[in-house]
Amino acid sequence: MDEDRLYFDPEIETMPRAEIEARQFPALKEIIEIAYEKAGLVRQKWDAAGITPADIQSLADFSRLVPFITKDDIRAYREATGDPFGGVLCVDRSALRSITGSSGTTGDPTILARMDLHGTQMDSRFDRGFWDLGIRPGDWGVTMNPTIRGSTIAPFLHFGITPICLDHNPSEIGRLVEISRKYRPTLLSALSTVLLMGLEQFEIDTGVDLAEAFSSYKAVIWGGEPLGPRGRMLTERWNLKIYEVLSLGDATITLQSANQSGAYAWEDEVFVEHVDPVTGEPVPDGSLGELVATPLQNRVDPLIRFKSEDLVTLTRTPCPSGRTHARFQIKGRAGDQIVVSGNTLLPISIWPTIESQLETKAGLFQIVRPPQPEDFLRLRVGYAGKPDLESLERRLKAEIRNQLGVDSKLELVPNDDLLKLGPPHKIPRIIKLQV
Repeated sequence: MDEDRLYFDPEIETMPRAEIEARQFPALKEIIEIAYEKAGLVRQKWDAAGITPADIQSLADFSRLVPFITKDDIRAYREATGDPFGGVLCVDRSALRSITGSSGTTGDPTILARMDLHGTQMDSRFDRGFWDLGIRPGDWGVTMNPTIRGSTIAPFLHFGITPICLDHNPSEIGRLVEISRKYRPTLLSALSTVLLMGLEQFEIDTGVDLAEAFSSYKAVIWGGEPLGPRGRMLTERWNLKIYEVLSLGDATITLQSANQSGAYAWEDEVFVEHVDPVTGEPVPDGSLGELVATPLQNRVDPLIRFKSEDLVTLTRTPCPSGRTHARFQIKGRAGDQIVVSGNTLLPISIWPTIESQLETKAGLFQIVRPPQPEDFLRLRVGYAGKPDLESLERRLKAEIRNQLGVDSKLELVPNDDLLKLGPPHKIPRIIKLQV
C-alpha cells in the first residue's frame, strides 16, 4: 500500500457527482424493498402514505413521496408493539452478533444491531477518515470511546491500527499520559468534556507538560457534543489536533475532514437530504436545514428517510482536498432552540458565558425549557469547589445579560451532580421544567 497517496480509496472518494448519484438509486431501491418487506414501522408508514417501493422510480420520487421516520415514531412503535428495535429490524434476531445503542442523551437509546463481530459491516468511512487525518495501518491508537455503533475497537482493527483500550473515565487520565509517553500512539479516540476536565485537573495537580506527553498524536477525535470555546483553548495549548466524530443521521458515523471544512457524508453509503425542519421541503446547499439520512448498505436495521434533528449546513461542492462527497457542519439540534425576549438561543451560544467564570469553567449547564415562553433564560449550571454561590450567581447573570442580552434565573449545582444525569461523556443540554 502506497502510504504517500492522498486517498484511501481514490476511485470512490473522488468520484464525479453524476456517477455518485447514478450509483445511489440502485442501492436505495434494494434497501427500500427490504425495509418495506421486513420492517414493521416502515411498512406502517408507507401504507399510511399509500405508497409501495414500486412507486419509487428515481431519487426525486423518493424525496417527494416517502414519509420521514423520526425518533418519536420509533419510540411509539416500540411502546405499541413491545419490539425493542422499534420496527426497523430486517433480519431474524438469531442472525445478530452484537447489539448496542445510541447514547440516549435526549431520550431512551435507539437500539442498533449488527450481524458481524469484527467491524467488517460498514467501516469504510473510518478507513477513509483515518487516512485523511494522516493515520496509517500499523500505527498505535488509544481508544476511550464510551458509546458507538458496534465494537469500539472494530474500526481500529479494520484499518490496521493497534488499539490500546482505556475506560472513558477521568480516573484513567494518569494511565493515558503514561501510555502516550511510552508507546507514542498517533491517534486518540475519543476525547470529551469529562476527560478534558480531568486532563486540566491532572495538569494542575502534577505539573506534567501535556503538550510533550501528547506530542506523538497526529489526530485526537472529539465526540459527544460540541467543543466549547474554553475547551478549544486548552486543546490548542496542548497542541492537540482536534477532529470531531459525528453521527450522520444515525445511519452511520463519520469524521471531520483533515482541513476542517466539514464532516464527510459518504454518499456511496448514505443518501443525504437537507430539509426545512418544519415543512420538510428541501433547502439550498449552504443554508441551514435538518439532516435527513437513508443508509444505502445497511440491510440489518435501516432507517428510511430518518429526520436526525441535527441542524446543519451542507454543501455538495468538491472539497479542497479533491473529495467529491457532500460535507456538513452541525450547528445545533432542531429542538434545542429557545426564544427569550425575542432572542433565539442555542446551547453553543450560551457556552462562553458559563465558561467565563473560574468556578464554572467546565461549561456544564442545562437549558431548562418552560412549558410557556418566559422573558428570562432558565439555566442549571454546574460548579466546582465550594464557591460563594451568591457571588457566582451575580457574576453569571451579569455575563449572560452582557453577552446574550437577556435576564436569567439560575440553579447552581455541583458538577458531579450534573454529570450523573447523562452518559459518561456528556449531559443533556435541554431539559423540561418540572411543574
